[in-house]
Amino acid sequence: MDLRQIRHFVAACEEGSLSAAAVRLNCTASGVSQQMSALEARLGTGLLERTRRGVNPTAAGWRFYARCLAILKAVSEAETELEDFSAGLSGTVSAGFAPGLAKAVLPQTLARFTREFPKVDIEISSGTSDALVAETSSGDLDFYVGQFAKPQVGLAATAIGRYPVALISGSRRGFMPMEQVRLNEVAPLKLSIPSATHSLRPRIEGAIRNGEILVERTISIASLSAGLEFVAQTDWSSILPYWIGLKELGNDRVTVNPIAAPLLSVELALIHLVRRPLSRPAQLLYEYFCQELTRSEDEWKRMLQQD
Repeated sequence: MDLRQIRHFVAACEEGSLSAAAVRLNCTASGVSQQMSALEARLGTGLLERTRRGVNPTAAGWRFYARCLAILKAVSEAETELEDFSAGLSGTVSAGFAPGLAKAVLPQTLARFTREFPKVDIEISSGTSDALVAETSSGDLDFYVGQFAKPQVGLAATAIGRYPVALISGSRRGFMPMEQVRLNEVAPLKLSIPSATHSLRPRIEGAIRNGEILVERTISIASLSAGLEFVAQTDWSSILPYWIGLKELGNDRVTVNPIAAPLLSVELALIHLVRRPLSRPAQLLYEYFCQELTRSEDEWKRMLQQD
């Protein structure tokens, strides 16, 4: 089976006759007929029912047709991507990322993207979700990736996924690195909690009220880098998305622990203007980011299995 046979078959299904398919493909009807016969012989089943009026797909033919459409779409997307690469994709992308993502996932994404598309200029913003959503709403950013935002008129929010969190503590707190912990079974934590705009904040506060997290004291630090440095210098802890924990594994001043209970997670979404679809460079940057996010999640899962 080759792409020519697939294209001939799709044309025959959509045109309803071999002669019409031949006109569409700029070949002969006998050539289309030969390709269809060879395809049916290879698959060992009838795909087209010949009638006086033309051809109709059989039940098997309709199923195969759907598969063929997916194949042709994938081939077309691959050709477009290679054409963009060969032609030297150009333009500008302006994107916003939540601070943790900007610190732990984005650098690898940008390294690959800038290497493959040297003619694309990139502008990256990072900050609070409110600020980045506002920049996206005003059109200053092509898109924002971060916490799942509440619906807002004019903005499209596409859920990316729900992701685990980790406990990050100063080394002097005494936890064993990468040992799963239940936060209602450890000595009360001195806990640095995310700012009020972070989607984790209400979940953590609810777990504290329900006795699922035992705390001695709490502090709220809006800056991610300041909060991590504070934790590293003390016996305090913080609950943050796994990608930050993954990034901090090489830091001997902190310990990272998967949380067995309570079950906490953080949601991510792609936010962009409804009236302005993502440009090709923006789409590719987002796709590369998602691929790197998946790779990091797989790495986190692999480390959990090892321990």
